[in-house]
Amino acid sequence: MYGRMSLAAAAALLCGSVASAEPYSGVAFAGAAASDGVSGYAGVVNALPGGRIGKGLALRLSASGGTYRYESNGIEIHGRFATGEGALVYQLSGNWGWANFSGGPRLTDVRLSPQDLANDRRGTRLDLAIQSDGALQMSQSWRLGWLGALGVRDGTYFSRADLGTLVEPRSQTRAGFEAGLQGDPTYHAVNLGLFAATHLGRTLEGRVSAGASDQDHRKARPYGTVGISFLF
Repeated sequence: MYGRMSLAAAAALLCGSVASAEPYSGVAFAGAAASDGVSGYAGVVNALPGGRIGKGLALRLSASGGTYRYESNGIEIHGRFATGEGALVYQLSGNWGWANFSGGPRLTDVRLSPQDLANDRRGTRLDLAIQSDGALQMSQSWRLGWLGALGVRDGTYFSRADLGTLVEPRSQTRAGFEAGLQGDPTYHAVNLGLFAATHLGRTLEGRVSAGASDQDHRKARPYGTVGISFLF
């Protein structure tokens, strides 16, 4: 069985996107996750000349790193990874919500202990990453969000959809359900959980989620994530 990054690693793809009616030029984001391992990520989206957050072209830069583990021929393998990614982003927004489409290079370095020669993801690999994320405002209260990302060369994929309702208008606190799929040619996992997001300030938003991840050839395990984003 090949090694793979867990949900915690895949959470590095959750580069939260924010649409705003105000003319902000960028958003910074950071977060962490835990499941089979732990990971952290951070990045920034900055509008290119003529655009703003939620409209036009932007550049996204992000980095992530963490640990994970898996079994190969009855031996537990511990992995460490570090990833850097750059992407050109096309943004749309309106009363209906927002949508972003992006693509760019992703450089990933994976180190394994003990070494697993059957794992072709070890070492440093360059890939093309494409992504779409956004939200559809279904009513004054309900919102449907999505994120989908694909590594073209390695066949890695991560997708998440969440459905939440506004529970406290003043702080724009939302809560609801999330579901996701992730994997690559060697494994497949399904994630189900709950999330809550709230404004921590005029331009600062926080989000937490927790649930269970069911993966091939192992028992379901809990996961948790936390993230923040800041408009500037």
